[in-house]
Amino acid sequence: MTSPTFHAKSTALEVVQGLNVNLNGKLVIITGGTSGIGIETARALATVNAHVIITARDMNKGAEVVEDLKKTTGNDKIEVMELDLNSLQSVRDFVKQFQARHLPVNILICNAGVMACPYEKTIDGFETQFGVNHLAHFLLTTSLVPELKAGKPSRVVVVSSIANRRSGINWDDINWEKNYDKWSAYGQSKTANILFAKQFNKLYSSEGIQAYALHPGGIMTNLIKYLPIEEQRAMGWFKEDGTVIDRFKNVEQGASTSVYAALAPELDNHGGEYLENCAISRGINPDMTTFWGMGAHAVDMESAERLWKLSEQLVSAK
Repeated sequence: MTSPTFHAKSTALEVVQGLNVNLNGKLVIITGGTSGIGIETARALATVNAHVIITARDMNKGAEVVEDLKKTTGNDKIEVMELDLNSLQSVRDFVKQFQARHLPVNILICNAGVMACPYEKTIDGFETQFGVNHLAHFLLTTSLVPELKAGKPSRVVVVSSIANRRSGINWDDINWEKNYDKWSAYGQSKTANILFAKQFNKLYSSEGIQAYALHPGGIMTNLIKYLPIEEQRAMGWFKEDGTVIDRFKNVEQGASTSVYAALAPELDNHGGEYLENCAISRGINPDMTTFWGMGAHAVDMESAERLWKLSEQLVSAK
C-alpha cells in the first residue's frame, strides 16, 4: 500500500488527511509538546482522534497548550504530563506515573531538543545537548518498551537533524569537556538520535516496534533561541529583504515528517530509516553545500551498538 505523495512543503494536517487514518483508541506520547513543531505534531494527530499526551517542563504552559489543542481539534483526549529531559530522575518519575495507568503506547515521538547552547551540563553531569537530545530520550524509550510492545504494531519516532553531518560521536570526550564547539556537540547529539533509532529498530522490530529518525527541515522555532540574529544572518538564513530563505519551512510543514514517520503504511518494512521531507532519505551526503542526507558516521551499525551500550551504562550509573 502506498500513500499519496507528500513533499517538503506538505503540512502535518495534509499528511494525516492524505493518509486517511483514524487513530481512535490509539495513544501517542510527544516530548516537548508545548512549542514549535511539537504542538503542530500533537494538533495533527489529535484531529484524527488519537489520545495525545504531550510532555512539558512548565505545567502551566502545558495546560494552556492542551486547552488550545482541545479547542482547535474538538478532541478531549489530550493531556499534559510533567517531564524535564534535563534530569534522568524526572524521566524515571514520568515513566513510573505513566506505567501506573497500564496503558499501551502506539506511537512515541521523541521531539524535544536543545540546539547550539552555551556549554552547560544536565543535572546528571552530561553535556546538555547529548543529555537532553539523546540520553533522556534513550532512557524514556527503553523504559517504555513493555508499553510499546503492548501497543504493537507501534512506532518510535526520533526527531534528529541534518546537523548530524557535522559530527560523529566524540568517543574520547563525549561530554565535550576539552574543546566545546556548540555545533559539533549538537551534531553529535543528532547523530546519536539516528544511531539510536537504527539500533532500537534492530533490537525490537521483530517484536512489533519499529523506529525511525528524521530531519524536520529548517524551521524558525524556539530551538534557535541561543543563536544571535547576526549568526543566523552569517549562516545565510535570510534573503536581502530580511525574509527567511525558501528552504525554510513553517511549523505546520516542519511537523509533517514526524507525522509521516508515525503513520505512513509504506514505512512498515523500513524501520531504522532516516526520513526527510516525508520520504526516506537518499542516504549519505558528504557535500555540505547541499541540504539533505546523513554523514557516513550516522549509518555505522558498529557505532550504533557501541553507543547503545555506553548509553545503558551512563543512564544506569545515574
